[in-house]
Amino acid sequence: MTEGQCPRDATAVEDTLVFDPHSPDLTPERAYELYEELRSTCPVAHGEKYGGYWSLARYEHIKAVASDPKRFSSTGGVYVPAVSEHRFPPIDVDPPEHAAFRKLIAPLTSAAAAKAMEPAIQATVDRLIDAFIDEGRAELVEQMALPLPLDVITQLYGLHPEQANDIREYSLQFLEHASDPEGQRVITRVADYWMSVFRERRKNPGDDFISQLLAINSELKVPDEELANMMFILTYAGHDSTALGLGNMLLYLAEHPEIHEHLLEDERRIPTAIDEILRFHAPLQWFPRLATEDVSVGDQTVRAGERVMLLFGSANRDGDVFPEPDRIVLDRTPNRHLAFGAGIHSCPGMPLAKTEMRVAVTSMLKRLPGFRLSGPAQRTSPLEGGGRHLGVRVMPVTW
Repeated sequence: MTEGQCPRDATAVEDTLVFDPHSPDLTPERAYELYEELRSTCPVAHGEKYGGYWSLARYEHIKAVASDPKRFSSTGGVYVPAVSEHRFPPIDVDPPEHAAFRKLIAPLTSAAAAKAMEPAIQATVDRLIDAFIDEGRAELVEQMALPLPLDVITQLYGLHPEQANDIREYSLQFLEHASDPEGQRVITRVADYWMSVFRERRKNPGDDFISQLLAINSELKVPDEELANMMFILTYAGHDSTALGLGNMLLYLAEHPEIHEHLLEDERRIPTAIDEILRFHAPLQWFPRLATEDVSVGDQTVRAGERVMLLFGSANRDGDVFPEPDRIVLDRTPNRHLAFGAGIHSCPGMPLAKTEMRVAVTSMLKRLPGFRLSGPAQRTSPLEGGGRHLGVRVMPVTW
């Protein structure tokens, strides 16, 4: 089937390729096989499930749509199908409103903020390694990839360490129920949680992100309910996405201890390698948009009001952009991957996430030379969080 023959109703043709994020068969391996088939045969494919949606598989189409908020709105929600009537700014608001929310979170998301946090990140990484280094073995998801971003988030927010458990627990609940009605109830409970934090912080402000957020908002006057939803998505994405990305990175290093010395010979190689592993295994595989007018994408016409799914995981394996796309090339430059999205909705926490990953990887390589897998690793299989999350859930290592 050539591109021009891709049917509008993909379910009407036997064996037509459709990306279904909720398929129980959507293992990481199957996802990448499907992306390749879609790119070559039906890069703009339509399916009827979940109210209907288009899936885009090629880099050029995905980046163009992600960079066009006027014709492709983010107001349709971040899940397919939608799990909540609540908005989660800034991820699902459009300009000009989007700019106000980005202003609110600027103290958390700037490169300067990430640089200022680096000593605290290093201290956390060192503390985590100290806790297991003498054992000669560790489970790196539970002992590094997950606790690091949780600790960074709680420090930024000025929360008590035990509140990290609250954050992780509601994230796990939402991760489990992102595709069913219980997800809405989780969101409501979490919004109440954050509004109680707002009330406490207004009484006792400090030098932390939430206090700064509330101070900036005294001018912008965003309702607390929307601020609470924003805190939910920032916290959920800010620690789980980073944990997924760091887990993917550490697993590759544990599978290839022979490259450790090469990376340490020149530490400038480490950020380049991190970008390449993020390209190869994007932690978040897709995000949706909503067409605001009839738009031609490839050889298809997306009608106003139709949902579009941007398969970032597929874009990052597009051979038209990345030579040898299905192989990790540690010194790949340039590397225009879309693991953090594109356009105005590219991940605002990218500087902080990259800093956490760089510090953790560098410290692991230096302090645990030659660390390697000591048993089977378990990936997210099928993809979690509504068919979007790709990471590692179990990673036993020794050194």
